[in-house]
Amino acid sequence: MPATGKTAVRHELLRRGYTVYDTDEDGLAHYYNTETNEPILHHMPAEARTPEWRKIYEWKVPRSAVEKLRVEAANKPVFLTGVVANDADEFWDLFDIVFALTVDEATLRHRVTTRTTGDYGKNDHEFASLLEWHKTAIDDYRKLGAVIIDATQPLTTVVDAILDSGN
Repeated sequence: MPATGKTAVRHELLRRGYTVYDTDEDGLAHYYNTETNEPILHHMPAEARTPEWRKIYEWKVPRSAVEKLRVEAANKPVFLTGVVANDADEFWDLFDIVFALTVDEATLRHRVTTRTTGDYGKNDHEFASLLEWHKTAIDDYRKLGAVIIDATQPLTTVVDAILDSGN
């Protein structure tokens, strides 16, 4: 989920010497028109992402981009951080293991409203949608087979849990 600490986990994994890609920071994800599948290749600010606009566009990564990362990884561990609309449906099968970072609602609210990176959830309708998503996220991710990680723990503990689960 957004604001659960994916970027912090990414930076800690990089610090520890792992190869890590991020759907947002590495430009893998874009908004796609759900009817034409055409991407928008420039940043869409929060104020432009109205409820009407969000009905037409989804934040997605093409399967081919994830397939390319998998090929480049060969037999070494590589991580991909981020959350997109099509992850579970289109490319989770390419991963050996999927982790879902979770936080309680109070932590989620605090992180979204105080973060200075990323603007998802900065407008009222996205924030409301995020809070609705939060209500079912743990159960949804568990049903999909993800390993649930409590991301309210210290960062080193979260990353250790990820690395220990992958062995």
